[in-house]
Amino acid sequence: MKIRTALFAATLCSAATFAAPVKFEIDPTHFYVQISASHLGFSHIPGLFKEVSGAYVYDSETGEIKDVHVVVKVPSLDTGFAERDEHLQKYLESAQFPEATFKSTGWKDGQLTGELTFHGKTQSITVPVSKNGEGKDPWGGYRSGFETAFTLKPADYGAVIEVAPEIAVKVSGEGIQAK
Repeated sequence: MKIRTALFAATLCSAATFAAPVKFEIDPTHFYVQISASHLGFSHIPGLFKEVSGAYVYDSETGEIKDVHVVVKVPSLDTGFAERDEHLQKYLESAQFPEATFKSTGWKDGQLTGELTFHGKTQSITVPVSKNGEGKDPWGGYRSGFETAFTLKPADYGAVIEVAPEIAVKVSGEGIQAK
């Protein structure tokens, strides 16, 4: 009987661990900020920011995501063609503005609102977020995964890229429960 009681208590304690909001650190090897921009209307050129960091808090009971903070290193943009990447770094003035950041300010009905700072200018944006999954991973950690997609107009942030007035952004990734 004592063993059953101990097992029941352990089960309750472990469930309580995940019932409260949990902080997750972004896993940079499984977190992607991808972009795609039209090139003169002839094709869409993809790109990937290779250096991303941050954290967020997720409440599995309510589905709320909060305290999101993401840092993207602008010079890490890779479109697969070095000469184009050099041109983009000049347009983006990445030496002067090496980071783009997002800090959440609210969550409602699957919509995450926050302050996006890009090219030195900060604006409020709201993006739809969908949960991909959560659970234990094979290495003993606990993960959650989310994604969003939205359109960014660089000129709204003072970055004029005439050949790409709009950029499609897709963010997809995982966080590992902070220890």
